[in-house]
Amino acid sequence: MSLQQELMTALKTAMKAKDQTALTALRAVKSAILLVKTESGASEELTEEQELKILQKQVK
Repeated sequence: MSLQQELMTALKTAMKAKDQTALTALRAVKSAILLVKTESGASEELTEEQELKILQKQVK
């Protein structure tokens, strides 16, 4: 399962559990990934390495 699929699953779980803290964090990560995907010159699908770099940047 790709990081994006895992992210969507975690988002659904957080929504059902009404966990606002997790929901906010997961939405921020999803937004960052979407931003990189829509930047000019970015390929349609991100590699796992690119996704992990985005995630590491969000953790900082």
